[in-house]
Parts: sequence; structure tokens; C-alpha cells
Amino acid sequence: MTAEYAQWSKRAVDRIGAVSAWIAGLALILLLLVMLAEVVLRYLFSAPLGWNVSAVDRVLMPASVFLALPWLYVTSGHVTAEIVYDRLPSSVQRAARWLAFLVVFVSAAFLLFAGLRIAVGSMILGDSPPPGSGEIDIPTWTWQMIQPVGALGLIIVMTLDAPRFIRGESEGSNRDNGRVTS
Repeated sequence: MTAEYAQWSKRAVDRIGAVSAWIAGLALILLLLVMLAEVVLRYLFSAPLGWNVSAVDRVLMPASVFLALPWLYVTSGHVTAEIVYDRLPSSVQRAARWLAFLVVFVSAAFLLFAGLRIAVGSMILGDSPPPGSGEIDIPTWTWQMIQPVGALGLIIVMTLDAPRFIRGESEGSNRDNGRVTS
């Protein structure tokens, strides 16, 4: 791996992580605003939104989880057992890194293909909520694409970062407590 590729991939990984964090954060803010509007309208004006549960349940909550996957990888925001890992011999640490990488990559690939299968099926069938229902009136495939898009982002980040991760190199100085500062 050349130093030029290492710099390029590090910048790409960090940028994807930053975009991921912004989008997932925006979904959380919108979730908060929708729920706040629902409470105010329901209890002060007796005029509930009606579509808020669908928006939160099907769009905003999955977006805040799945679209944050690349950011979690970039910032090492996932659950780790460093107290055990740090005490392992270097050869076992290397095997553990490979195993962890493979498990996460295969899991992300499963999320990608399972989500695509469901979303494409809905698209082909023209699936959408019935008129007048309490659901947001968008085709179902649009919100079903949230999972595969997040998984694809994670796969791209992992693929670009694989050489560094597998070798066990440090994550770099621009990753600081969950913030990407490139």
C-alpha cells in the first residue's frame, strides 16, 4: 500500500464517516421535532399529527441507526473488549482483528442484500401505504432503502480501511472521541 493511497483512503473514510454522522444526527433531530410537535398538537390543540408514529418508526429511527454505521466504524464507536484484547499475544490479536473484520463485513453484506431484496420487492410491487391511513404517504421502498444504504456505507468504509485495520495500525490523530476532524 502506497503512502498516497493510505492518505487518500484515510480522507475518504473520514469524510464518509462525517457525512454519516451528520445524516444520522439530522434524523435524530427530526425525530425529536416530530415527537415534540405531536405532543404539543395532541395535548394543547387536540389535533394529533396522525403520521408521526410511521415517520419515527419507519424512517427516522432506522435512519439514525443504520446511517450511523460508517461513523461508528470510523470513530470506533462500537462495543469492544479492549481489556481482554490488549492482554492477548500479538499473534492472537492479529487473528482477533481478522475475525472481527470478517464478522462485521459479512454482517454488513447480509444487511445490504437482505435490505435490497425487501426494498426491490416493494418497488416491483409498487407497494405504498393505503390512502387515508396513518402512515406517511411515500412508497415503502424509499424507507426500506435506509438499511442497505447504511450497510453499503459501512462496507465501503471497511474496504477502504481494511489494510490499516488488519495490520492493527493506529486509527490516526484526526479521530477524537467520536468526532472526525479532518
